Amino acid sequence: MRHRQEMMAVAVSVLATAILGYLDHITGYELGFFAFYFIPVGYATWVSGRPAGVILSVLCALVWFSVDLASGHAYSSDWYGVWNTGIRLVSFLIITLALSDIKGHLARERRLSAQLREALDQVKELRGLLPICAGCKKIRNDQGYWEQIELYIRSHTHAEFTHSICPECARRLYPELYGEGERPA
Repeated sequence: MRHRQEMMAVAVSVLATAILGYLDHITGYELGFFAFYFIPVGYATWVSGRPAGVILSVLCALVWFSVDLASGHAYSSDWYGVWNTGIRLVSFLIITLALSDIKGHLARERRLSAQLREALDQVKELRGLLPICAGCKKIRNDQGYWEQIELYIRSHTHAEFTHSICPECARRLYPELYGEGERPA
């Protein structure tokens, strides 16, 4: 599907270039259509990528040169016509490179933005003051009820708990297991 869309964009751009060439020819060399050639170049580049933009840049430069010759524009030297065509080609190529880079940067920014949104969806952060009981260490929730710290943190973050006993509490709770100066294992 994407390939078909890209090919269609190139075909539309080629057709637009032909129409511009015709309009440029019938209006003569005194009325400039140069700026309008950027439209098919830009469209092909944006939809189909840099290679299509380069092809359209060359095509537009050649069409402009052909129309310039066919309209009877007389230069004091043939090289001036070639020079002007080269300048136009370079300007078309600059637009092609700039647009393809911009499109690449936008795609990268969209990917990074999606990754950031995904990361932010996974982050839950506790902020502000948490009322905690000095004795039992329960936390008062937003509804005013006291709940165990583990339940509160689990409901407000992605943290999971596992329980163990620190050495001080082990000595206090199980003094019969520890003699004077001994440490729990």
